[in-house]
Amino acid sequence: MPKRVELHCHSIFSDGTLTPAELVSRAVKNGVELLTLTDHDSISGGPDLFAAAKTADIDVRLGIEINCAGAGAADRVHILGYGFNPQAPGFAEHLGEFRERRVVRSRRIVENLRALGIAIEFEDVKSGAHETLGRPHVADALRRLGVVKSRKEAFERFLIKGKPGYVESMGPSPAEAIALIRDAGGTACLAHPQTAGKETDLDELHRAGLQGIEALYAGHTLSQLRAYGDYAASRALFVCGGSDFHGPGTGREERLGIEYDDAGYAAVMERIETC
Repeated sequence: MPKRVELHCHSIFSDGTLTPAELVSRAVKNGVELLTLTDHDSISGGPDLFAAAKTADIDVRLGIEINCAGAGAADRVHILGYGFNPQAPGFAEHLGEFRERRVVRSRRIVENLRALGIAIEFEDVKSGAHETLGRPHVADALRRLGVVKSRKEAFERFLIKGKPGYVESMGPSPAEAIALIRDAGGTACLAHPQTAGKETDLDELHRAGLQGIEALYAGHTLSQLRAYGDYAASRALFVCGGSDFHGPGTGREERLGIEYDDAGYAAVMERIETC
């Protein structure tokens, strides 16, 4: 029988709306057998995740999603990490630096919005975040202030590239993110590859040490599933998959999990066993 696996989801420690414990409960209800928490630039949800799993019929692991910056397609690259050692030298310190860059970016976004006459303060944004700040927290603040009705509207009006509130990402380069995960003993995978550019851009990531690709992303069309699956097979890349679940009120609250056959599940377990 296929096994339901979730390798890409978020909690309140980044831009999700559920606690790790609530995420575990939701995953169990959705029939998920293996859940990996991949908060943006944070592994702080790990203790709560493992504590919640002790009383639930589910296997859990701790992952990461690192948002990258750079020219061209690089600023749309997110790197997922699995099976790394959270105690590896410099790993947590680098994540802390990435989060500090996010604070700077968020402050600049607020400045841009205030220049438009929107009465928003940085504290409005920070108060809605548990740890890692991001544009979704700005969007939530705009919603609470009555400026928009949803995260989607906030992004479309103010927060995507070309809109007046946008500020370029200040994250690491894709090569730096890949190296950080690999140096910690982990597997570095490309998240939602449809946002990361053309095949030539993917090849550049592969040359930088990318080990896997999220070919089974829940938002993919059938043609994308085939194309990215073929790409992974042609380069012997690990195939990961997930829903990119963020929780109620985010617009990303689909059912948790992707179905894996026995061979795919065995490959997943081999890659994530460390955490």
